[in-house]
This record gives sequence, structure tokens and C-alpha cells, in this order.
Amino acid sequence: MTSTPIILIGPMAAGKSTIGGELAKIIQIPQVPMDRVRWYYYYKHGFSLEKELSIESFTDVLTYWKPFEVNAVQNIVKEFPNSIIDFGAGHSYFTDKDQFNLVSEALSNIPNIFLLLPCKNKTKALEICNDRLKKRKEKDLEENEITANRNFINHQSNYKLSKHIIYTEGKTPLESAKEIQSLLS
Repeated sequence: MTSTPIILIGPMAAGKSTIGGELAKIIQIPQVPMDRVRWYYYYKHGFSLEKELSIESFTDVLTYWKPFEVNAVQNIVKEFPNSIIDFGAGHSYFTDKDQFNLVSEALSNIPNIFLLLPCKNKTKALEICNDRLKKRKEKDLEENEITANRNFINHQSNYKLSKHIIYTEGKTPLESAKEIQSLLS
């Protein structure tokens, strides 16, 4: 198979973990969800829960996380080469040019980076992802969650980092996983 990871990126509730699980079954390599392992990398590199809890605004918390997200991306791709890694939505979204460049460099030799979106229409994609997220959380979304997902869909970082875009609307997770499998380098 591949000696580099297969990476799935995209907004919240795009289906990264679900499709990653189906793909892992098909090609029989481990799935490593970034949202499950990120805290290990964050704490290892100086993250402080006390500091995070002292930050009042959600936007400022996201800003505090960014250097840790960069580091997590740099490390996970080295430590899990023959794996499917589904990134958390923020791990491929960087507005800071230097942070984006560090992540881009860490991913530059990885041919299998797939951006998952429900559809090409960004407004509709946001509606679909937010509806899925609302159902998963079983409550209405907060405005900062809607704004974050809009940013994840609209910002160019996901599009620049990905090598392929997979549109999932009207497909089962298994069908999307098989489409990814057909495109693997």
C-alpha cells in the first residue's frame, strides 16, 4: 500500500471520520482520528488547560489552539505513515500565512489528501454540514460554530492543501470511501 498517510480534511460534519472508517475497512489500514489524538500532541508541546479556560471568547480560544494544531499536523503525519488520518476541521484551516506554510510543508510530499464536502455550492454545503452537526449535538448550533464552519468551507487553505475534492451528497459513506480508494496514488 502507501508509505504516506491518507488524509481526510474538511469542515465539521463533512463525514471525515465516518468515511475514514469505511475506507479503513476496505483497504485494511488503521484509522487515526486527529480529534482523538490531538490533545496528546497539544499537551506534549505546552498546551495549558488553565490558560485555555482563562480565555473568554471562542475566537481567542481558536487562536490559542492554532500553534498546537500546526504541531499536531507535523507530528501525526510522521508518526502514522501507513494510516488514514481524519483531521479535525481546524487542522487544515489556517489564516496565518506562516502557520499555513508550516502545515503545507508538512503535507507537501503526501499525494493522498482529500477534501470532503457535501457539494460544490458552498452555501448549500454549509447548510448540510450544519444540519448534520445540529443532529449530532441534538441542539441548535451556537453562532460561533456556524461562523467557524463557514470559515472552514470558504477559506482557501483547505482547497490549497487538498490534492482531491470528494463531493459526498447523494452517496453513502461506503460509496465515498470507494471513490477515494479509486484515486489513491
